[in-house]
Amino acid sequence: MHMIDLTKPVLITQDLWWVGSESTYENLQCNPYLLIKEGKGILFDPGSALDGKEVLAKTLSLISMENLEAIVLSHQDPDLCYAISYFEEAGFQGVLCCHERAALLIKYYGFISPFYLVNHHQYSYTMQNGTSIGFIFTPYLHFPGAIMSYLPEQKALISGDLFGSITADWQLYADDAYIDGMKAFHEVYMPSHEILKVAMESLDSYSITLICPQHGSVIRENIQKYIDTLKEMPCGLFLQPRKQSVPLDGGIRALLDQVVTRLITIHGQKAVRTAFEQSPFTINTKKKVISKTSIGESELWEQFFSYLEQKKGVGWLTSISSFVELLSKQYDLPLPLSFSTLAVKTEQQAMENAQELREAQQRLKELEESLYRDPVTKLYNNEFYLAYLQKALYQLEKQEHGLSILVLGIDNLDRINLDFQSSEGDRTMRILADLLVRNVEDHVQVCRLSGGLFSLLCTSLSKSQAIERANSLRNLIASEERFIVPITVSMGLFHSDEIPLELHHDTEGMISLINQTTLFRLRLARKQGGGVLISSSESKIGSRSAFTIVLVDNPGFDRDLLKQALEKEGYRVQICSNGLEAKRLITESPPDLIVSELLVPKLSGLTLRRDLLTRPSLGRIPFLLMSVNKQERTVGRAYELGIRHFFSRPLPLYELIGLIKLISEKGV
Repeated sequence: MHMIDLTKPVLITQDLWWVGSESTYENLQCNPYLLIKEGKGILFDPGSALDGKEVLAKTLSLISMENLEAIVLSHQDPDLCYAISYFEEAGFQGVLCCHERAALLIKYYGFISPFYLVNHHQYSYTMQNGTSIGFIFTPYLHFPGAIMSYLPEQKALISGDLFGSITADWQLYADDAYIDGMKAFHEVYMPSHEILKVAMESLDSYSITLICPQHGSVIRENIQKYIDTLKEMPCGLFLQPRKQSVPLDGGIRALLDQVVTRLITIHGQKAVRTAFEQSPFTINTKKKVISKTSIGESELWEQFFSYLEQKKGVGWLTSISSFVELLSKQYDLPLPLSFSTLAVKTEQQAMENAQELREAQQRLKELEESLYRDPVTKLYNNEFYLAYLQKALYQLEKQEHGLSILVLGIDNLDRINLDFQSSEGDRTMRILADLLVRNVEDHVQVCRLSGGLFSLLCTSLSKSQAIERANSLRNLIASEERFIVPITVSMGLFHSDEIPLELHHDTEGMISLINQTTLFRLRLARKQGGGVLISSSESKIGSRSAFTIVLVDNPGFDRDLLKQALEKEGYRVQICSNGLEAKRLITESPPDLIVSELLVPKLSGLTLRRDLLTRPSLGRIPFLLMSVNKQERTVGRAYELGIRHFFSRPLPLYELIGLIKLISEKGV
């Protein structure tokens, strides 16, 4: 067999490296992984105080610190988080990718790096070179904010604690004996079979050829066998396994052979062989069985553990206590007396832990409520909306009627805030929230996204039914008498039937399409005067009227002429006389196109463009520049800011309008 040099980084698949330490501590191995793609890197679970400096050295042997753009943390434990301090000392300037629940605790390490909260970014991260990775939420395995990472190109699962193992004989790649150590680890650390099974079932939709756990060994063969093992494995403190009869072939000794296997997995062949020298039990450590014993069958169960306690003490008993308790329950055997003191303490500790767990779950529930609730309306917020939408899209094929998403906005909320102060605006939103919740079915999720923008998600209606319900809601809102003044709402509706087939396995792409389309249709509704529902992207009054242009120019004949020409073509034109006014307008209500004079007061055209680039959503708006002072230097500066069209004045009007037609037809 080819020997692997573990003193150096090991390439385990295309672009993915193991950068851990070859040393194990208390039979527990920690594995950091480094993805390098086109010179950029992401590090997964960087390690502890014991191995962090070695991980840092191996990482820097492959990539410079300035090219390490992110560190992913599967949860908050010190065995994978502590090493971040070494990376920050070495100049790490990237982000820490983790779940929001984990970040609440990780910040107490005192790290200075900013967080990238995966649950706020559709459980994905895109590198600067365009490479994307996904995250899989695995709550309570074993931490409420635990995640796994999925690398689509490598078909690799960076699994955190899941698929981990505890063993005295660690090696980089899993062998046939790995499953027993994996069971030993999960019996102790995972809370219940039900929670573990759900996580394993979620992996059915992923193509996986490599599993990279944080503890244990890399799994590269028989992937489904390991998933199925955890899917069916009993675990958890309050486990009540199905009763079985003691094996007819081998009896109690056959059960003790399983215990011997577990002891060898955890403590190693040599330690087990030494422990049972000059004992009533002859152990074949290669076959992992009791080959001979002088103890009778009736006393075998008690005497084996009594000897083990005398020889190795409570430490060894504790290492197998969960497994022995499981066997005792499974085969209806008395718990050996050697475990009695340990069991009493365990039961007492279990009761204390259960109470602590209940209290922690209540605190966590309250914290989650505060994180996912809008403080004004008490509805779920935008973060919950995105998480629920993602979950609904995962289950899309199982939904008979598909998924309906309705986004609605209060048309006159700004006027209410201006005339009656913001407190009345908040009251208006609370009344609307109450009206929506009272008039939709329980399974419809009502959320407040931002400002006067609300969403409704429903999985039980066809598109025609959703349109009918939305119109009923719109009329109900218009006739509500509790508002200080009557309000109208504009609505944009999207149905999952509209998702193209090529996006059906791209959850992030589907979410982006839904959000862009619903907001676009909401804008179409408002540009038709408000108070209407748009359920398709074709405007009844022509697509150009839905295309908004912000014209930033000095007052005068030329500006009036350009405005008239654009409006004659059917475009909606908003005028700004200085850059500061334009920036404020664009930020509050992003247009489809910006046409700006170079030399305008307060903020020049180039400065306006530079400021907009600090916000990606505004930086993507097409920007046309014009000036009588078009010189090589200004053209160069414009090009550096991503401006590809710079017109000399006086304007070639036909050319400018022709270009705008091309942009608008592509945009709408």
